[in-house]
Amino acid sequence: MSLVVHRWIVDKKPDGRTYAAGKPKQVTKQQNAKRTRCHKKRMKAEVDMKAAQKDLAVVEKQLDTKKQFLEMMSKAPTPSEQRKALLAMFAERGINPIEQLLEYTDDGNVPVKEKIALWKELASYTQPKLKSVDVQQNITGEMKILTVDYSSLSKADIATPVEEVDNIEEYDEFLSEQDKNE
Repeated sequence: MSLVVHRWIVDKKPDGRTYAAGKPKQVTKQQNAKRTRCHKKRMKAEVDMKAAQKDLAVVEKQLDTKKQFLEMMSKAPTPSEQRKALLAMFAERGINPIEQLLEYTDDGNVPVKEKIALWKELASYTQPKLKSVDVQQNITGEMKILTVDYSSLSKADIATPVEEVDNIEEYDEFLSEQDKNE
């Protein structure tokens, strides 16, 4: 068996039409229209890309600002470090603020209102401020209500003395713990 390969001579152009000189007008129009569509799509994509880049730049700037703020916060001295620095500055200058306030209270030229304010300020360093305490308690008790119909009683019944009850144990819920123990 022999294998025969035939070559075809192509007398047609790539668009499937035969023509002698140049491309047909219809093909040229189609190719130009395709180029225009692609160019418009590319132009829109470029505009969208530029807008996205601007948005990205704004977001990156905000992120950079946040990073700088967080770095500053992490490097910020704690209240105890600030207090130590302030005490060191006072010690360096030989100043004791409490002693200075005490000297003002001894001064006879300082008005009484200012002395009171100074004493209050000094007291805040030595005495704790009292805070209100919320107390919640469930109180349970029993109440007996007796009604008397006086219309059916005679004057003689009303005049009779009432006997006293010495059994105070029934009324223990009204007594404090201290009174109960006595």
